[in-house]
Amino acid sequence: MKITKKNTALTAVFMIAATLAAKVCGMLRDILIAAMYGTDTAEAIAFSSASRIPVLFFDIALGSAVTSAFIPIFNQYLSQDGKERAMNFANLFINLVLFITCLLAALGIAFSRQVVTVIAGGYSIDILQLIASLVVILFPMIVFTGLAFCFVGILQSFGEFFIPSVISLVSNLVLILYLVIFKDTFGVRGVAVAMLVSWSTQVIVQLPALYKCGYRYSPRLSFKDEGIRRVCFLALPIILSSWVQPINNLINIRLASGLSEQGSVAALDYANRLYIILVGVFTYAVTNLIFPALSRADSSGDKDTFTQIMSTGLKYVLIVIIPIMTGFLLLSTPIIRLIYERGQFDSHSTMLTASALFYYSLGMAGYALQEISNRAFYAMNDGKTPMVISVCGISVNILLSIVLVWGFSADHRALAFAASVSANLMGISALLLANRRAPGIVNKSFLYCLVKVVISALIMASAVVIINSVFEISSRLLSVLVPAFVGAVIYFVCCMVFRVHEVSDILNKALNKLKPGQN
Repeated sequence: MKITKKNTALTAVFMIAATLAAKVCGMLRDILIAAMYGTDTAEAIAFSSASRIPVLFFDIALGSAVTSAFIPIFNQYLSQDGKERAMNFANLFINLVLFITCLLAALGIAFSRQVVTVIAGGYSIDILQLIASLVVILFPMIVFTGLAFCFVGILQSFGEFFIPSVISLVSNLVLILYLVIFKDTFGVRGVAVAMLVSWSTQVIVQLPALYKCGYRYSPRLSFKDEGIRRVCFLALPIILSSWVQPINNLINIRLASGLSEQGSVAALDYANRLYIILVGVFTYAVTNLIFPALSRADSSGDKDTFTQIMSTGLKYVLIVIIPIMTGFLLLSTPIIRLIYERGQFDSHSTMLTASALFYYSLGMAGYALQEISNRAFYAMNDGKTPMVISVCGISVNILLSIVLVWGFSADHRALAFAASVSANLMGISALLLANRRAPGIVNKSFLYCLVKVVISALIMASAVVIINSVFEISSRLLSVLVPAFVGAVIYFVCCMVFRVHEVSDILNKALNKLKPGQN
């Protein structure tokens, strides 16, 4: 699917739909696992901890640098030196990523017990041993993750957004199929093996599209190549700046493992994943769509296009994220009850997870702002600024988490709250500094739009509070759908009344598509 002016909106809609489908399947996967193990069982605690550890290693070692450092340099070679040079660079980069991820996987497997003891040392010996056995199974995930990210970068650079948008969907469907057919037949270790297999599909489904784009694998690795030196120079600050989420997760596992409430890690995990589903669907769809365009605009020196793309992307994301954040704050308990409460996931698990979701939700807008603003810096080949912002954010999160948990004996809610505080600080800082580098991102149109959206969300919140206080809805489904639907309608109407032009544009385009004879 090549990106042109005629189908950019269609591509964005498809990416959001595909990402949403993948996230919904991810949520269904979590629902099935939660129903089997709950939050307080040894299996729940071990699987929640073990499934996050390999991802933590990958994010700390490489993370978003795989695409954020690769795409600008690959596109530059593609436009200036031709396809052959770009593909040679891609092969060198892929082999570098393979070398790093295989080394990490080998070290993680060899020192699994030591790794688990350091990260989740607050648990009993039996649970630590179970976590270590699962980590040995799951560590090769990082090899598939590294390859998948590299392939995504190549395909997106050629304007192919269809396949990268569905890889997570395919992966989640594979794991769901296992859970539906086999359930707990092979125990939690069987679930871990199925998860490893599902991650491998993210690589497999991209191979035909890569071949069509002209990519041919070559086992070459050279640290002397100019492109590799440039990508390493750019990647280091990007890696450091992407440490926010993995470091936050690492802190949560370590501190939560020492809390008296054993289900805290699983509760934080389920809440965080649900939070990422909603904020990630729209944020990642927009960032994946605009990043190659931002890189091309910066390379050509077209500052007006650069700022316009950024400002528009930010507005569309905030128009969606702010009401979702408001809804999560008001409906966190009925949402968790509807989605997870079944089987081993009881009312106590709901209470733990809903309270974590509430405090995580406070950082939704900040998370979205940082993700998009960071792409502006990466497109300008500036990884240092996001790195500095992230180091400061990590420091705030660590300090606040330790003070609240160890100093004031706070529970798992404090960890979610600390993560939200740091997310908002980083998001605002990243946006202001991006606007300083490219004046015009935060313009009058953006500020007016933000004010109107916030007022609309507050009116929506008032309506939801009134509904919840006046009506007692016993149905789990209706207790979420009724206030959510009424709130969404009121928010949409308020945006129209306040003339939020982006909402009007979306409506007009949708209506035009429905007219006979319109493409």
